[in-house]
Amino acid sequence: MRIMPAWLRNLYVLVTIQLLVQGTFQIATPFLPFYVTELGVTDPGALKVWSGLLIGVNALFSGLMSPFWGSLADRYGCKPMLIRSATSIAVFTLLTAFVTNAYQLLACRMLMGIFSGYSSAALALAASITPENRLGFALGWLQTGQVMGLVLGPLIGGILADIFPFRVVFMLASLLATTGIILAATMVHEEFQPVKATAGATKEESSPMGLLSWPLTIYIMFVVIFLSQFATRGVEPLMPLFVKELASEVTNLKTMAGLVVAVTGLAQVVTVTILGRHAPYWGYKRCLLACLAGSALFYIPQAFTSQVASLIGLRFLQGLFLGGLLPMANSLIGLFTPPDRRGRVYGLTQSAFFLGNFSGPLAGGFWAALFGLRSVFYVAALLLFFNLIWVWREVREPRSRLAAKSQ
Repeated sequence: MRIMPAWLRNLYVLVTIQLLVQGTFQIATPFLPFYVTELGVTDPGALKVWSGLLIGVNALFSGLMSPFWGSLADRYGCKPMLIRSATSIAVFTLLTAFVTNAYQLLACRMLMGIFSGYSSAALALAASITPENRLGFALGWLQTGQVMGLVLGPLIGGILADIFPFRVVFMLASLLATTGIILAATMVHEEFQPVKATAGATKEESSPMGLLSWPLTIYIMFVVIFLSQFATRGVEPLMPLFVKELASEVTNLKTMAGLVVAVTGLAQVVTVTILGRHAPYWGYKRCLLACLAGSALFYIPQAFTSQVASLIGLRFLQGLFLGGLLPMANSLIGLFTPPDRRGRVYGLTQSAFFLGNFSGPLAGGFWAALFGLRSVFYVAALLLFFNLIWVWREVREPRSRLAAKSQ
């Protein structure tokens, strides 16, 4: 019997923890406005403000703090960061069950965002132990865990909220993250050796000017990740409203809206599996360009569709391209970054990811209010086309990590 390589065992454990903590992070999404009402916020206008604020504050503070946690991962190892992140999510999810007003709930959500940061540590650890020709495969599966957490978390939360009181749901959700703590402490293996650097080099890397010494490709990938998340997340929260506009007479409207989101996640899993095997041979840049082009092109017919069935088909086809954006961008970043700096770099990468998640829905909501729902699809397509042109002009395909460093 073939023995599974150590890097692959670590990867599957990391993906499982990613699913657990991301699912816990998102489990309150479908019933958070109702929980706020239970805490005493009944005015419709105030309820909308609180709902948006409580959902967005996680992404905002996660994005602001990710570089800090990434730097600590470079200094002390990724495994302690995994345990710290899962612990914080478990603790603050449990505390949410005991809040008595909306301000205490906001504080819990904010602290959860501040002390999270699992993804950047998992990316850095996976990139450091994965063979170079399997980097796309590993980072793709990590994104799969994240996507599945985003999809399954709200689904599980909605089902549990129909069975149990909201406070019991938070207690049960904290058990998922607690399982992630146990897995991170017992199943993740890291042979961490801090890199000894000269005093001058350490001072230079820790200063803001030290960031300017990184290859241009890394900064381009930061922008690619931010704009990609800004564009896609600017559209996704509006999908339930768009489905309602297309089929307002349908009785199972929530199910149809959930299906639109679910098929996109399913398609992304398919793409991750394919690109994980073939991206090293096809070229990471070529794959990223293809994913940007397909993601942009499939937004345009969505703006013209008049049926939910065609929207579901278009979302599935677009998901086949959306699924490759983050794995290909993160793979290029890993190839252009020395192992001792990957924690810091992936911390900044996650900042771009979370800030795109935070600002995209806000901008998309305001834009849709001013110019209509369908206009958001055009803006998202233009942003992705801008990414496509910039990557095509400025990024070179690395043949190996050593070649990438020399560029």
